[in-house]
Amino acid sequence: MLSLLLPLLLSHPTTASEICTPYPPPYPTSQNLTTCLDSLISSSTPLTPWTHLPHCIYADQSPHCVYTNAFHSISIITTPDEASTSLNLLSHSINPPFFAPKKIYPIKPYKVVSIPGKGKGAVATRRIQKGMAILVDTASILAQAEYPADVTREEVQDLMGAAVGRLRDGGEGVRALSRKGRSEEEDDELEDILLNNSFAVVLGGKNYMGLFVDVARFNHDCRPNAFIHFSETTFAMTIWAAKDIEEGEEITITYSAAGMLTEERQQTLEKVWGFKCKCSLCTASPSIQAKSDSNRKEIRHLQDQVGQLAQKGKYHEALKSAERMFELIETEGLTDQMGDMYEVPARLYYLVGNLEKALEYTLKVQNELQGYGVPGKFGMEKLRMLDGFIKKIERGLKRKRKAKEGRGKK
Repeated sequence: MLSLLLPLLLSHPTTASEICTPYPPPYPTSQNLTTCLDSLISSSTPLTPWTHLPHCIYADQSPHCVYTNAFHSISIITTPDEASTSLNLLSHSINPPFFAPKKIYPIKPYKVVSIPGKGKGAVATRRIQKGMAILVDTASILAQAEYPADVTREEVQDLMGAAVGRLRDGGEGVRALSRKGRSEEEDDELEDILLNNSFAVVLGGKNYMGLFVDVARFNHDCRPNAFIHFSETTFAMTIWAAKDIEEGEEITITYSAAGMLTEERQQTLEKVWGFKCKCSLCTASPSIQAKSDSNRKEIRHLQDQVGQLAQKGKYHEALKSAERMFELIETEGLTDQMGDMYEVPARLYYLVGNLEKALEYTLKVQNELQGYGVPGKFGMEKLRMLDGFIKKIERGLKRKRKAKEGRGKK
């Protein structure tokens, strides 16, 4: 494991340009890595798919290191323990084929242009159907969000500098992104770019900052027409169309959590991203904003209420609250990725014997899963389970119709 190699790795100073060469793409071989690292390291401990020696800093708790694959242009900043256990970086497969090939366009369906008042942004170059993948972007940088108290800011900047400098393009794509500050110091500028363009993601149960160079070109909107999904398996962020997007229309995602109120969104966007939102919702009249906030508060309340009522066995009341919640969600345009929410009324309607409504909501769950592709074995298993549940409901409806026909003949 990597932890066994630390004495050798940490005793070998590295620079941003140090790379074990030559390697035949797409991955270096164990034999080449062994020769490059140290003759004492057995070939049974390869560092594939990583192309550089780890660049590390010391800390009381654990060293923090940069792991890079230059061919796929990704650097990860984490501890050796995390790298060799929960993240399993030694055997990780980077940039595998997209899991839903029929859901992605063969030619990129957007272009990056100047957007008045926003800088750069992405605009559709064709009509994009709801449920299609607009972009699949592997992270350029994945960095732990928190560091031990004895790790200085300068040391973190050193890690970030190595992580960016080792990318395939030498970090040009990262450095071209927007930033909040105006510091001319390279380390400060790089830190500013990472903080201004990174998304919070979870890896191995821990928080990381993920920088996706192409995703960073998509602007925020509080009622977006697309949404993002991060895969812990592939280290990639996918942008999905949440509705039909017309040619020439700007493609937007949300930088804030869905369902936030006006003040909450504005505070989050200014504090984390450094801008004041001027989307149609945030520049609407005070009365429209107040109505939207009221709807979103009610959605939060109803979401809690549905679960509480269901646990008490008050299924009819829970369903009434669920129907009201979905009505408000539709009004607020928060309808992306609704599959998990549709499952609750599907099962409740089945429990109260309303098979027609149970089938309606179960089909909605199925459509959501199929509409946005099936994410691996778990998604396929869920679809098989849903298919079995749908057939069970249909058999029940068939018996119900026969019983009704029988009563009509008497």
